[in-house]
Amino acid sequence: MLSLQALSDRAEIGDLLVREAGAMDRRDWESWQSCFSENASIDYSENDGAVGSPAEVRAWLASVLGRFHSYQHLSSNLEIELEDDFARVRTMQYIAVKMEASDGVRVVFSGIWFRDEVTRTSDGWKISKRHEELAWRHNFPTDFEAPVAD
Repeated sequence: MLSLQALSDRAEIGDLLVREAGAMDRRDWESWQSCFSENASIDYSENDGAVGSPAEVRAWLASVLGRFHSYQHLSSNLEIELEDDFARVRTMQYIAVKMEASDGVRVVFSGIWFRDEVTRTSDGWKISKRHEELAWRHNFPTDFEAPVAD
């Protein structure tokens, strides 16, 4: 049976991951970055994305995602391995994106897995390491090229 502390930690970690996705959808980059520890490492390369610190990836996200009409990130299927003030988390994300394509506006979908390491800090749980795994894409134009940051 899980302790009350473990239940609380799991709820707080889940809230952190939903808050991160929501901040991205609102394009609230300050709130998004606050979900990560200052020295966190982020690797979005499997989905043609940036690799770097939260500040570096934030700049890339703001530039690249600003080119899409809209998008939503749905986080679910949290698998949390909790070890005191540290946890390994695997989360599924389903992403819908309305984008401009060579054949007009279209809605595309992708599925990803985040493999995160999270750490308890004096400010609550923070993501300290993130790796994004691309699971699948649907309805992307055949000539789609991942945008490059300005």
